[in-house]
Amino acid sequence: MRQTALIIIAFAILGALSALAQPAAPALTLDQVRAKLEENYKSINTLQANFEQELWSSTQGRVISKGEGNVRYKKPGHMVWQYTKPEEHLYLTDGDTIWDYAPLEKAVTVYQIKESLYKSFLLGIGDLKKDFEISFHSGRAKNQDGLYQLDLTPRDAIERETVGKITLYLDPQTFLVNSTETIDALGNRNVIRFKDVVKNPDLPDEAFKFTPPKGVRVIKAELPKPPPKPAAQPPKQK
Repeated sequence: MRQTALIIIAFAILGALSALAQPAAPALTLDQVRAKLEENYKSINTLQANFEQELWSSTQGRVISKGEGNVRYKKPGHMVWQYTKPEEHLYLTDGDTIWDYAPLEKAVTVYQIKESLYKSFLLGIGDLKKDFEISFHSGRAKNQDGLYQLDLTPRDAIERETVGKITLYLDPQTFLVNSTETIDALGNRNVIRFKDVVKNPDLPDEAFKFTPPKGVRVIKAELPKPPPKPAAQPPKQK
């Protein structure tokens, strides 16, 4: 999962989550769907859900990894992403720091979050239209299951290289996120489906705190940085 999937989590929370498809409804425009997705975030203070994840290899043409676990979220910017399969793994953030804990490796990697799409949407200040090129997936508003399907491509070159293209599948009645899919530069797919969603449960602040266990190695790292802007070139002499 690492950095690439962290932003997927933020988008899932942005629209809240849903695992239930609803009856068909009149199709909306792209801007209308986007607006309803952003409105959903305003009603979410806390959230918890279970998830299933599949990683597809473009070269092998098959699923190479499956994962399961649960996610908990609390405004502003607190999140725990707990894997139970294929092995125990924990991602925890307070909006400023990410703790990436691998118990079997007895190591935790610590990232300081600066300005990024992940931080913007995790804290609820992101702007889809500003930060992304948005379109209906394959030019179609809905998929065969009747879910709205939005393709989001980061406008920023580094974010685009890191995240790839994100597809959100939305319930046509509630406009909650049913599942997410990302495709990286090599064509590999990361699919996450959500279920057993509970909106606004009582989640104590202590659930979002992390102290490295004794004997665990702490590694400090950085999230990808944007490249420097090219220097302005003097006008050519005629």
